[in-house]
Amino acid sequence: MADIERKLATIRRVAKVDPIPGADRIELISVDGWQCIAQKGLYPVDSPVIYCEIDSFLPVRPEFEWLRKSSFKSTKNLGDGFRIKTMKMKGVVSQGLLLPITDFPELMNPELTDGYVTTGNQIPDFPHGFDVTEILGIKKYEKPIPANLQGKVRGNFPSFIPKTDQERYQNLPEWQLENYIREPFEVSVKLDGSSMTVYYNNDYFGVCSRNMDLLDDAENNFGEDRTSENLFWKVARKYNLSEKFSKVGNIALQGELCGPGIQGNHQNLKDHEFFVFDIYDIDMQRYFTPFERHTFMATVGEGIPHVPVSVVGVIGDSLLDGKFILDMSEEAKFNDIPAEGIVFKANDGKFSFKMISPNYLLNEKD
Repeated sequence: MADIERKLATIRRVAKVDPIPGADRIELISVDGWQCIAQKGLYPVDSPVIYCEIDSFLPVRPEFEWLRKSSFKSTKNLGDGFRIKTMKMKGVVSQGLLLPITDFPELMNPELTDGYVTTGNQIPDFPHGFDVTEILGIKKYEKPIPANLQGKVRGNFPSFIPKTDQERYQNLPEWQLENYIREPFEVSVKLDGSSMTVYYNNDYFGVCSRNMDLLDDAENNFGEDRTSENLFWKVARKYNLSEKFSKVGNIALQGELCGPGIQGNHQNLKDHEFFVFDIYDIDMQRYFTPFERHTFMATVGEGIPHVPVSVVGVIGDSLLDGKFILDMSEEAKFNDIPAEGIVFKANDGKFSFKMISPNYLLNEKD
């Protein structure tokens, strides 16, 4: 379960083209496990295309101006641009954006692929999945951070701990899934909160947001309760994590901070909670297996919430069935409320992925 550097824009090939009932000008294009609505006749089967994932933030440039009415956003961190979201047209879900390679002169350069070009149209013969995110100036869109989650920064996220993320199911090659057909999985509910990491390393206890190591803003508060204004530190104190960590060596607990004021409190919680989903051994530079994690949580981590687990066992051939995995994500709930999706973690601790519910994304608010 390595740190994923997300490839937001990649070169792929069209796998399938399907008509959309009642639509004369658009059709449904399949690329790998994704499906996108596009102008009819623009992307024939097996043609190379640029695929931009949902949450891509495209820069302002003439080639993207046609997106202004539907996708323009002005943000504090990224400036002006166009956010790609899950959408629905004619009753069909579309996830992502397709673009013609020939619209971008910077990609029509044979040196990008050692001089090889596609016969006939002089498009460089890009390998499948070739990353053009940086070339096109595309960034990852992230929701604004509430003031109570920003905190005072001690430094960047520690380099000795991977940032948590899993690859999306739609991006996984079939051969990789086939290797795990007979392996047990833990399938957990994905909660929509704010990523939180707490760690103990060489006698130092730290608390992090997704990207930053945060200062303890109560260190110089000599009042009776040594209160903290930052929610990450408040919750770390709530579960007495510093004292618990001092007994177990150099490890990091990673999870989701949820509750009032965080992502609309979709879980309908009355208080702020830290739901653990991973434990990382800093000295060994590896993640705990699901079994090791649950053993730890039942002993040292007693009283600290864990993300809900819906399935433990072998998925079998259904692991290759995209509709089966998609249906599982749509059925996932927390407190009887539809969840963001599900996360699969193999029992060997080395392979994981996620499936986000399209219906959840359709109802998502900025």
